[in-house]
Amino acid sequence: MTDNNYKKIIRAVFTDDTVRVYQAFNSKIADNAILHQKFTLESGWSDNRTTWIKPSFCWVLYRSGYGFKHNQERILAIDIKREAFEWILENHIDAHETGKSAIPSSKKKIVVQWDPERNISISKLDGCGDIRSIQIGVKKSKIKEYNEQWIQAITDVTPIAHQIKKELDKGDLEKAKSLLPDELLYTPKNVRF
Repeated sequence: MTDNNYKKIIRAVFTDDTVRVYQAFNSKIADNAILHQKFTLESGWSDNRTTWIKPSFCWVLYRSGYGFKHNQERILAIDIKREAFEWILENHIDAHETGKSAIPSSKKKIVVQWDPERNISISKLDGCGDIRSIQIGVKKSKIKEYNEQWIQAITDVTPIAHQIKKELDKGDLEKAKSLLPDELLYTPKNVRF
C-alpha cells in the first residue's frame, strides 16, 4: 500500500512541554515503573529490544484488550518531552524501509509504522476512510535515552481502561466515551505526513 492510499494522523494528549504515549506491560514492570518513574531491568523490562509506544489511547486499548491480555494487563500513560517527540518524527524511518542499506544509521534508531486507527470498541474507524495512527518503535540504541531523559511522568491508566470496557459491556457507549482522554490532532513542527 502506498502512502497515498491512507491518511496518517497523530492524535495525542499533549502540552507545550510533553506528549503522552502509552505502553502495556505486566504488573511487575508497571509497578516498578510507576514507583521509579522510569523502567528498570530488575522488573523484567528489557533495554535490549525495540519498545513500541503509541500516542493513541484507543490503539493501546486494542493492543492490550483493554488491559486484559496476558503480560499487557497494565496500561501506562508515559509523558515524554515534546522536543523528544519532535525529534522522533524528524529522525525516523518507516517500517517498510528498515532493510534498505542506503538509509543513514542515524535514522535507524526509530522506526514508525502506520496502523489502522481504532475506535473505543477497538474496531477500525468506520466512515472516515482509511485513517492510520502512528506506532513508534524505539530501537535499543535509543532505549536508554528514552528511559532516562525523555520520560517525564508515568501514570497507571489501567482503571480507566477497565471502566471503559465495563461501560461498553453494559451498553453505555456515551459513558465509555466520556472516560477517554482528550486527545487532539497533533501537528508536528517540521514534518508533514
